Formats: sequence, C-alpha cells, structure tokens
Amino acid sequence: MRGLGLVGQFAVLSLVPILLLGLVLANTLETVIQEQALANAKQEAGLVSQLAVQPLLRPGDLQGLTPDRIQTLDDALRASTLAKQVALIKIWNPGFTVIYSTSPGLIGKTFPPSDELEAALDGQVASDVDDLQKAENASDRVYGKLLEVYVPLRFSGRKQPAGAFEIYLPYQPIAAAIWAATERLYLFLVAGLTLLYVVLLPIVASASRRLRRQAAQNAYQATHDALTDLPNRNLFQDRVSQALLSARRNGQRTAVMILDLDRFKEINDTLGHPSGDLLLAEIGKRLRTTLRESDTVARLGGDEFAVLLPQIAQPHGERSVAQTLLHSLERSFTLDGMPVDVTGSIGIALYPDHGDRAETLLQKADVAMYLAKTTHEGCLVYEPDRDRYSPGRLALIGELRRAIERRELLLHYQPKIDLRSGTVGGVEALVRWQHPERGLLYPDQFISLAEHTGLIGSLTRYVLEAAVRQCHAWRSEGLELTVAVNLSARDLLDVQFPDRLAALLAETGVQPAWLELEITESNMMQDPVRAKQVLTRLHGMGIRLAVDDFGTGYSSLAYLRQLPLGEIKIDKSFVLGMADTDQDTAIVRAIVDLGRNLRLQVVAEGVETQEVSHRLAGLGCDLAQGFYISRPVPADELSRWLRERPIGELDLPGAAA
Repeated sequence: MRGLGLVGQFAVLSLVPILLLGLVLANTLETVIQEQALANAKQEAGLVSQLAVQPLLRPGDLQGLTPDRIQTLDDALRASTLAKQVALIKIWNPGFTVIYSTSPGLIGKTFPPSDELEAALDGQVASDVDDLQKAENASDRVYGKLLEVYVPLRFSGRKQPAGAFEIYLPYQPIAAAIWAATERLYLFLVAGLTLLYVVLLPIVASASRRLRRQAAQNAYQATHDALTDLPNRNLFQDRVSQALLSARRNGQRTAVMILDLDRFKEINDTLGHPSGDLLLAEIGKRLRTTLRESDTVARLGGDEFAVLLPQIAQPHGERSVAQTLLHSLERSFTLDGMPVDVTGSIGIALYPDHGDRAETLLQKADVAMYLAKTTHEGCLVYEPDRDRYSPGRLALIGELRRAIERRELLLHYQPKIDLRSGTVGGVEALVRWQHPERGLLYPDQFISLAEHTGLIGSLTRYVLEAAVRQCHAWRSEGLELTVAVNLSARDLLDVQFPDRLAALLAETGVQPAWLELEITESNMMQDPVRAKQVLTRLHGMGIRLAVDDFGTGYSSLAYLRQLPLGEIKIDKSFVLGMADTDQDTAIVRAIVDLGRNLRLQVVAEGVETQEVSHRLAGLGCDLAQGFYISRPVPADELSRWLRERPIGELDLPGAAA
C-alpha cells in the first residue's frame, strides 16, 4: 500500500466497504423479496378461501361432509389443482379433524395440531415452508417442498373461526420468482455500485491532484518569501550548507553576502507600506536578473537580502559581483509613476577564509554589512581586525534570535521610591536572558548585538508585551504600579510603533497612563524630527515619557523643551560620583533645578547608599532608584517585597519624617 498513491489506495481500500455494502444491501433486499413473496402467497390463499371455499360451506359442514358436498368442493377446486397452481387443500374443524382434502385418504382423520393450525383456529393467517415430514403429509411427499398457508374460516355472525382452510402451494415457482427478482436486484446493485465507484474515482483523483498542488504550494511557501518570491532564510541557509559541502569536495571558494537597503524605512514611511512592498518586490527581481543561474538571492526579512555565490573562479570575484549588484540598484525604480532612488550596503564573508558553516558565514557577512553601512563604503569583505565581536559574542547573535522565539528572556523589575513619602512610585522593567549554558546574562552582554543585527525590534516587542501583561497582573492584585520600559532607537523612529502599542494595550486591557517609556538622548538625536513626531503621538495616547541617562547625551535644551516629556532620569554615573566629588553633586543639582524649571519629575538612578539618598532629597530630587532600595528582582519577588515592606523601613528622609 505504501507504493500506491492516494487514488490507488482509494481504489483498493474502497472496494472492501463497497463490496460489504453490496452484500448487506443484497441480503436485506433478498429478505424483503422473500417476505413479499410469502405475503403474496398468504393473500392468494386468503382469496381462494374467501372466494372458492367459504361460499360452498355451511357451519354444519364442519361436523362432516356428505359425499355430495365433497364432490361439490372437488368440482370447484379441480381447476386450481389440475393447473398445478395448488398442490393440496385441506379443511380442518376445531377438533383437528380433516373434513375435506383434495387427497381423499386424509378425510375424516384427526392429527396432532401444528403451531400454524392452532394459530389459524385462533384467527390468524399462518404460513410455513413445509418439507412434508409430518404424518398427514406422507402421501404428498411427491410434491417436494411446499408453501403451507393456514387461513381461518369464518361465517357471518361469528367472531371465532369455525375451522381452518389449509392450502399447499408449490414452492418452486415462488422460489424461482424470488431468485429472478433477486437476480435483477443483484444486477441493479452491481451496476449502481459500479457507477458509484466510477463516479467517485475521478472525484478522488481530482481531490488528490488538488492536495498534491496544495502540498507543493505549502512546501514552496515554507521555503520562499511571499512578497518577493525569493528563497527565504531557511532555504538560503540550506543552499549555503549544500554549497559548502560541494566546495569542500572540489576545493572551491564560496561567498555569502548580506545586502541591506539604505534609508528604506524613510521610503516606506513616506510612500506607505504598499509602495514599500512593491519596491522590495522590484528590487528582488532586479537582483535575480543580475546574478548567474547557479547563484542564489534570498530575502531574509525586512529590507535585508542575501546572496550565495557557490563558486568564485576569479580573484576578488565576489567584490565584482557585489559592485554589480549595487550598480543595478542605481537605476531609479518607478512606483505609481514616481521615480525612487535606492542605495544599499553589502557585507561579504568567504569560505574557507571566514568560516565553514552557513550560520558563521551569515553572521560575519552581517558584521561586514554593518561596517559598510556605518562607514558608507558600499561593500566590504569581512575583516577580523575590524570585527568588534569576539567569536563568542558572534555566536550569541544566532542564539539571541532563537532565545526570543523560545521565550528564554525574562524581566526583572526595580522599584522607584518617592524620596519624600517613601512610597513606591513605579518600577522599571529590565530584561535578562536566561541562557541555557551561560546562565543569567545582563543587557550589556546582548543589547548591542540586538541593535547591530536588527533584532532590537523583536526584543523590544518581547519586553513590552511581557511588561504590559505583568502590569495588568499587578493591577488585578491591587498593586497600582506604573511600569517603565526602555524604547530602542528603531522603535522611536518607527511611525507605526504607536499603532502597534495601542493594539497591545487594547488587547491586554492596560491603561496608557500605567505605562512609561524611557528614551535616551542619543536615540532621539538620530532623527529629531521623526522622534518628535512619534513621541507626540505616544503622549497623545496618554503614555508617560522619560529621558533616560540624562546628562550623557548631546541634545539641546531648546529641543528637549519642545518634547512632551514627563520625567528625566539622572545618569547613575553622576549619582555614584556624589559620594566622592562636589563636581558630580553640582551636576546633579543643576539637573534637578532644570527638571523643576521644566516642570519635569526627576529620578536619580544608581542610589546605593543612605548618604546619597539624603543628599538627593536635600537637593529636591523626586524619586530614587538603585541597590540601596532594591536590586532588580523577578515580578513575584517584587510583589512579596511590596507587601511585606513597611513604609519607613529604609532610612529615607521623607519616610523617616
């Protein structure tokens, strides 16, 4: 059966139920035909009794018939017996005596009653197929098997039968009629089932073809990008692995390239996502026509493409191909009649120079692409001297992507304390990575990787969703906490981010006022106009905004004054330095005064001692956050800390008052 296709399996397997169905139907219908034949025989016997026998009898005749009366009955019934329509006729009285029979030797004899005779004397028509083994039938066995029917004899004015009329019909004509009808039935049944089989077979064949096409389409979609119809990351990595196997056998060099479009987000946001999708599809076509048939171009996601050159025959041939790809993008693309110019950056990694695994080459090509983009060199081959990532950190890139998918990241929360009242004013969500081999990793070990490899968007969405759901859980428990989340530069400059965040808040039932987003100055200054646009929309939704690590960036006060901010957080380097230098204290004082003048709440990060907390309170700082109050802890531990901690437990100026 394994070698048969779907149609073949159906053709074989369907025969069994169809044959079983045919046998069941045939047996059922044969029984119905036989029962109908017997019913017809009963009806025929009843007619003979009613029309030919009863009119010739009187009630007194059942005590015994005179020879004349017997002759009268013989004359009346001779036609039926001579025509062989009836084999034998008997008339019984209630004493089980035969008062008349077409077999004269039985007249006047009494026999033990059969069940059918007793039924007839009780008023029921009864029948049986008789093989003539009873004593009264000894002389009639020449007839063979007969259909024996007993009919009650009734006279007007009497409810109880006065006797019984017994008629023997030849069973062979009935059996022949049953067989003829059954034979016709079998022919119709075979024809019908054959027709059903013939009709179902092409239907199944058609369904099989559709399933094969759908399976092929699903397999194709699983390995190809829906937008550009190019191979996706999975298929590309598989082809790189196959190319590396061939390169090892044949001593060839292989190149892997990562191409990232420059300022694609700006095009996407200006013209809209449909135009952006159309542009990506056109770029995919152009790249594909630029390469050889043996080469592969794939879309890895977003505006990132990858190219595989299985064989590099000429020295520096990979650079030549990369330049050709970049030149192919120089010709303007036309979107809805509007010319659009696109540039790109390409990073290249080579086998065997830079690695012998597909994932390693992709990682190193990604590093080279990032360097090409930041240095505006167009295309770069990976150079270990320029790679800021150790092999261990490089390996983390692929592991981080899988960690996000497998939900290995978790959040710890650090409280912010009001320096006047000692109450908790909110918490900051800080991401951790529970690595299966390296243990608990802190943000400084993987955030930069996420920023430089395009994973920061997925990471931020992961953290936001987890923090928002935890905020809802705390509110359900009666803990009215606001949760702060750090916002990446990519999300800050994404004009679609507010819409996605609004959908998340609506889904979780979290009020915008319960969420705070923290942004660094450096992230805002990458594109101040767009950052202001996004921040204004977030503020309009009711979300609180804060500037993180204030004092370490290069933003102008005039620009900050235009933003809808609610809070500034003093960088912990200044707060930690307050215990040692008056200069850091002066900087903190200036930031606190600035915040007060701008009507912003001021938070001091990195508070680790009682002395610093008192000095901050004396300067008029609003909130404090640091190890002196609490280290970042898991959500359940923070909940327990909040419930068990009495106000004033810490030696805070306001709490002690």
